[in-house]
Amino acid sequence: MQARWLLLLAVLGLVFAGLRLVQRRGRTPSAHWIGGWISAAIGGLLLLLGNRHPALDGVSPLFGTLFPWYLLAGSLVLAEQPLPRWLFPWAVALGGVRSALVLLGHEPAAYLAGFVTDLPAVLASAVYARRACPPIEPSVTQRALPWALVVLAGAGAAHLLIQAAAASQDWILLLWMFVTPPLLGLQLRVGAEWQRRHLVLARRDLEHTVAERTAELARVNESLRRSEERYRTVSELSSDLSFGFRVWKDGRIDGTWVTDAFTRMTGYEMAEMGGAHWLALIHPDDRPELERAFVRSMAAGGSGALFFRIVGKHGEVRWLEARERAVRHADHVRVVGAARDVTEARAAEQERLRLERQVQEAQRLESLGLVTGGVAHDFNNLLTVILGNGRLALAELPADHALRPRLERILAAAEHGAGLTEQMLVYAGRAPRAQKPVDLSSLVAEMLDLARASLPSHVTLRDQLGAGVWVQGDETQLRQVVLNLVANAGEAIGARAGTVEVRTAHQEADAPELAAARGASGLAPGRHVLLEVSDDGAGMDEATRERVFEPFFSTKLSGRGLGLAAVLGIVRGHGGRVALSSEPSRGSRFRVWLPAGAGAAEERGRAALGVSSAGRGRRVLVIDDQEPLLELAREFLARGGYEVHTAQGGRAGLERFSADPAGFDVVVIDLAMPDVGGDEVGREIRTLRPDVPLLLVSGYDADFAAAHFASLRPARFLRKPYERDELARELERLLGALG
Repeated sequence: MQARWLLLLAVLGLVFAGLRLVQRRGRTPSAHWIGGWISAAIGGLLLLLGNRHPALDGVSPLFGTLFPWYLLAGSLVLAEQPLPRWLFPWAVALGGVRSALVLLGHEPAAYLAGFVTDLPAVLASAVYARRACPPIEPSVTQRALPWALVVLAGAGAAHLLIQAAAASQDWILLLWMFVTPPLLGLQLRVGAEWQRRHLVLARRDLEHTVAERTAELARVNESLRRSEERYRTVSELSSDLSFGFRVWKDGRIDGTWVTDAFTRMTGYEMAEMGGAHWLALIHPDDRPELERAFVRSMAAGGSGALFFRIVGKHGEVRWLEARERAVRHADHVRVVGAARDVTEARAAEQERLRLERQVQEAQRLESLGLVTGGVAHDFNNLLTVILGNGRLALAELPADHALRPRLERILAAAEHGAGLTEQMLVYAGRAPRAQKPVDLSSLVAEMLDLARASLPSHVTLRDQLGAGVWVQGDETQLRQVVLNLVANAGEAIGARAGTVEVRTAHQEADAPELAAARGASGLAPGRHVLLEVSDDGAGMDEATRERVFEPFFSTKLSGRGLGLAAVLGIVRGHGGRVALSSEPSRGSRFRVWLPAGAGAAEERGRAALGVSSAGRGRRVLVIDDQEPLLELAREFLARGGYEVHTAQGGRAGLERFSADPAGFDVVVIDLAMPDVGGDEVGREIRTLRPDVPLLLVSGYDADFAAAHFASLRPARFLRKPYERDELARELERLLGALG
């Protein structure tokens, strides 16, 4: 009996180890199904051998129990389901329990355990095989496999019943001779189809990956080709030289020779070089490290590469890459080598790195701008509802009502929120702009008194303002630029005495300076308007300069706003760029480049259109995704005599308009709706009725709307949050312009 238990434990260990290996390597349904049939075959063989070797009786149920769980594992893989980690350990444990029951003489209990565990596993494999059957054009074998597994469950039940009845083993052998071949063949056929399908998908994925990698390699090769072409041109234009000299033990240098390229590279003639004059060529900052590298090279008696700067006869600094070989003799060291001018190559590499940083910064700022603009747009929807309903409620309250002060405080807070929203849009470069000709010098002169009052008494403010410096822009936002730059300069000076200077002028902007600046990408080199604010304060290091335009970044403990970030947003929104030059302890200079304006053209007066009864009898359709905004628009327009119809969302608006295209005199469309965007709604409405007037509403500014919805013209634009008079006025202008 003890030998049987030892045999059972040894087999359990081998089976568990083998199953772990199969579980890791078995990737296809066929692998699991074949493993199951092998287990069943081993179990049957042990059952037959048990008549002669009773010690094998207790091992046979172990392999027989593995069979249904192997079938379940194959069906799970077929159905693209993950294999539970407990599946095979659970099967081994169940098989061990059944084997133990047989060894203890409780064979009926072992058969009952088989009914309870094995048959549900086979039926579960049939269920997963049915799930794996494709809904469209399944093969005959795919449709037949689930039913074949159900038949297999019945055969397994018959097997257990024959064993429980202690009938002849020949019946079991006969049963499986009829069941095994067709079912195994069916499983192998389905497994082959599964593998073939996955091979096709894998090949498709591989072809796609290869195509992507090929395209990427082509792009890299093209980039390398351009880079090689650039560096080849630099190399062809560079001045290479060869040299040789002797260094004696006492430090003397003689026997020097160089090629003619030396004069072209340094400006010195050979007759001017002698004694220690050779060391004077080396840049003072590089001389110690170069001497140490040279000593190491001589000590090793080998060769090496050196990078250092030289100072030419006329003060020009150039970078050299030198390779030399030192040969040691008894009383001196002989050095020969060659040097190559890599100044242009290093400059090109630094320019590439600078452009990469500039692109990364532009992408980061653009991402922040998109997020900020989106938040501001959604917030404007809320403010429209709050301000609109608040003003309606305030108009309906008597002058002495107790709630009027509370309601007025609510409206004041909401209007302050609208101001904060506009600041966010300024940073995003999408703030509303009242574009008109602005005399920048006059505007700065007006702001200087206010700026002086805000600066400490020990800071002197000077100005140098040019005449006729006109730009096309928004006066309020340009004032904010001046105030922010002047305030930032005053804070940079700190507690000591200092000077802030403001200058305006027409000036030529060259390509390198504009490339180093930040802001709009479309500003080309040429004559532009310059606003310059400089100070003699603490200055900035490189790390601070890189982050100074980020929102909420500050080197001061009190820094908490969008000061310079707002400046960048305003300048970018006006099509300009901002350049910053600063060094620690040497002050800072901000140079704002703006496109020149058209001059002092008088603006035509705009007749104020009050709220009238022009809308009486007019039918208007309002489309917005916010129900409170629809209610507010309905209330506003109904008071103006309009017959108002509303639709919540772009899709509902299209359905409402298409039901009666000729029944509406004007359509109000929100540009940002989640289901169908305002641009698509407008185009569909234009398709149904080309002449219908459109009023576009959004939290963004008119320039944004014009850029993205130009195809919807003729139309007017109204920015949120709007008031009742503004909505009615825009509708009257729209209806009047279109007849």
